[in-house]
Amino acid sequence: MGSSDNAENHPNDGPNADEEIDLPHVVSFRHENFVEDPEVSSEKYDAIVCLSVTKWIHLNWGDEGIITLFVKIWRLLRPGGVCLLEPQPWSSYKHNRLVSDTAKAHYGSTFLHPGKFREILLDKIGFRSAKVITDKLTGTVAGFDRPITAYYK
Repeated sequence: MGSSDNAENHPNDGPNADEEIDLPHVVSFRHENFVEDPEVSSEKYDAIVCLSVTKWIHLNWGDEGIITLFVKIWRLLRPGGVCLLEPQPWSSYKHNRLVSDTAKAHYGSTFLHPGKFREILLDKIGFRSAKVITDKLTGTVAGFDRPITAYYK
């Protein structure tokens, strides 16, 4: 619906509101073992979305794996790029610590708890700022009401 049809302002109304977006040319997805692959792509991204994965990286590769994740994300972002990060709480780690012997071992030796991620990303990795963009995801499935933070390079 165009703005001439209705007096309300709609977020999608604008000069190009009726144009179709060719998503494969606007959005790209990669599938790889991000922690174990020693290569860092030469491609640069405006945004990287990291939702509900930090716990699994942490439980499978420990503190070293989480640092590897953060460093690679920072390197892959263009200047001014943003990483949207939703870390799981420590209680979620405890709930899943017995899924494998590896997870159990890393759970017991983890020092970089999710509450320290902000400090690590800003003070150690090099992100310039961070902003909580949502305290909770409203209307979602139980357990997915964690805050999402935008980290800016």
